[in-house]
Amino acid sequence: MKILIISPSLKMGGIERSLSTLANFFADKGYQIFFISCQKSKPFYRLNNKIHLQEFSYLRSTGIINKFFFYYNLVWYLRKKTSEIKPDYVLSFGDVFNPLVLLALIGLKYSVFISDRTCPYFSYNNLVRFGQKMLYPLSTGFIAQTESAARYKKIQFKNKLNIKVISNAIKPVELFPDLNRQQQITYVGRLSKEKGVERLIIAFNKIKNKNWKCVLAGDGPEKIKLQNLVKILGLDEKVIFLGLIKDIDRLLASSSIFVLPSFREGFPNALVEAMSAGLPSICFDSIPYQDLIIDGYNGFVVNDNQIEDLTKIIDKLVDNEGLRLEIGENAMEIGRRLNVDVIGREYINFFHNSN
Repeated sequence: MKILIISPSLKMGGIERSLSTLANFFADKGYQIFFISCQKSKPFYRLNNKIHLQEFSYLRSTGIINKFFFYYNLVWYLRKKTSEIKPDYVLSFGDVFNPLVLLALIGLKYSVFISDRTCPYFSYNNLVRFGQKMLYPLSTGFIAQTESAARYKKIQFKNKLNIKVISNAIKPVELFPDLNRQQQITYVGRLSKEKGVERLIIAFNKIKNKNWKCVLAGDGPEKIKLQNLVKILGLDEKVIFLGLIKDIDRLLASSSIFVLPSFREGFPNALVEAMSAGLPSICFDSIPYQDLIIDGYNGFVVNDNQIEDLTKIIDKLVDNEGLRLEIGENAMEIGRRLNVDVIGREYINFFHNSN
């Protein structure tokens, strides 16, 4: 069986992480996997050497004319490559790239499965929304990451989509049992506005125990702004910017608390991986936490933008190692529930049952 996976890139990102994890699982199970990266770049994620990787090499920039020719040429590239590969199933992630994939494959009669990755109510520009409205019904199946996302799509598209709820697969997290946990609050993810990292820094500045550090792993357009905020608050020695790092498992194993301060998420991969690593984790209720966190049992949920409440929960965990251990132990169950073997088989079953 041939499966073609189409990804925006292989750079660091939630879509890329999810698709590379699935691609490696499918390849390990003996399927013939083709992987198209729509932007040529230095890969952040490792692909199984059995996977046939192809990259679209047209240079993309921010100019309007360049964008037009980039997407125009990408559509024809995807059509040409898919016709050469002749896959049994095509899998595409991304609210912007899904319409392009469906447009490229119009009339070719391939089974195309798509999944949006941002929060369902995020407002894209008119062109993207129009493309989704017109082209999504052409898909063979739509994968919703959460029940709330599935409900939203059912309202939006009525009965025009074949929807299946499948959570993101979690790669096995190395636990490093000999590594001591430090007095460290950690965030992993993009440093962009929707991630709300500023809220974590402000909350961290207010905690009572000043011996702890806050570690931020990731990069993005808000980095300089966040660094300036840290300087203003006098936290230069307490807030550490690690940049892009690959050994996330070791970082999580040496941390004691994880905070995801996002305003919105499609599916919070970083949160789930932290929980899987045994970290007591905190998020705001602005993200789809309902399928993941039972407040006070395997994590904590704070009302959106209530930074004082976030500080109180951090203080509570900082002061109580026993509570950290208890919540972290309960959180690890998520790793077993969302194991790549379990989730990967759900994808295969959905492919087969949708024909």
